[in-house]
Amino acid sequence: MQALEGMVVLDLGRRYPAAYTAMFLADFGATVIKVDPPGAVFPIPGVDSRGERFPAFFSPDRNKKSMVLNLRCDEGREVFRKLAAKADVLIEGFRPGVMARLEVGYESLEKVNPGLIYCALSGYGQDGPYASMPGHDMNYVAIGGALSQIGPRDGPPCFPSNYLADMAGAGLHGVIGILLALAARAKTGLGQFIDVSYLDGVISLLAIDSSLYFLTGEIPRRGETALTGGAPWAQVLMCRDGEYITIGCLEPHFWQNLCRAIGRDDLIPFHNPPEEKKGWVVAELQKVFLTRTRDEWWEYLKEKGTCVGPVNSFPEAFSDPQVRHRQMVLEFDHPRLGKVKQTGIPIKLSRTPGSVRSLGTPTGTHTDEVLSWLGYAAPEIQKLRAGKVVE
Repeated sequence: MQALEGMVVLDLGRRYPAAYTAMFLADFGATVIKVDPPGAVFPIPGVDSRGERFPAFFSPDRNKKSMVLNLRCDEGREVFRKLAAKADVLIEGFRPGVMARLEVGYESLEKVNPGLIYCALSGYGQDGPYASMPGHDMNYVAIGGALSQIGPRDGPPCFPSNYLADMAGAGLHGVIGILLALAARAKTGLGQFIDVSYLDGVISLLAIDSSLYFLTGEIPRRGETALTGGAPWAQVLMCRDGEYITIGCLEPHFWQNLCRAIGRDDLIPFHNPPEEKKGWVVAELQKVFLTRTRDEWWEYLKEKGTCVGPVNSFPEAFSDPQVRHRQMVLEFDHPRLGKVKQTGIPIKLSRTPGSVRSLGTPTGTHTDEVLSWLGYAAPEIQKLRAGKVVE
């Protein structure tokens, strides 16, 4: 048994963060039907999302059925309403108003399924002065203030890929919203509309820094706050081989253990030194760490009761023994592609664990299967195909 077994989810995420939201539901047993438009491709330069290879490696596609449906025609919308009538959850990532213009927005679908939980992920939310603006992760983290905290003290801000706004700000908050709405439906019997904004998610992730800003009125600046390099106990230090290691010794006893381990007991009093001493402490630490390679320091310090970690490349991270032990890299035998790897399931439930039951498939693989589940007979399916309503 799995936690969400028997639940039906419609995924209109088009492989963006909304699809990541749907992946979590699929991993824990929900039947997720990925609904794409004709000709849909994943718009990443240099990546061909057509065919079999890309979806097999793309973890947000796993455990899902895939159909192609044209929502720009009446017949397609009729099929979609039948899907929505049977669904528990719908997830979409369009700009506000797009689904309503297609006549399949929440107000329309609620009439055919009052229990439907409709989760809309959009850049700036469903209302407000920016609601209709396009955007991407770098825009949301910039407006939300997070980008101002990332990068060297005397250099420009640095993009953190799309982890903050896309995957955490929107993708994970979408999962939370859906689970809350499911809990509410268990009490009321009614679904509801969930409005998740990428920008709102970024603001939420600033919980610690924002609390300190509201408390003190001091504007945090990258390289100056404790967790961006402003404290000697939180640093990225170069090692002899040009690789880097991190220290993060917030608690005094961890700092003391570090100083003793590297033979610098004289630095123990400088856990939180005056401003004029910070540069000196960091420079002394840097001198010490240049005497060994990153891996030598890691092997030595990880047993010393202090907070350290190597700055790993992707190959190093995915081969790390802790990552492997926690099954955060999964490997599968694909009948045509050979070995396929994906990231694992980060939430470990003791009684109803998640699982990867199927890899992603080429777009439209399950169109006929889904239509048959809706009650369409073979001649009707053929007619829909002939009319370019489905693929």
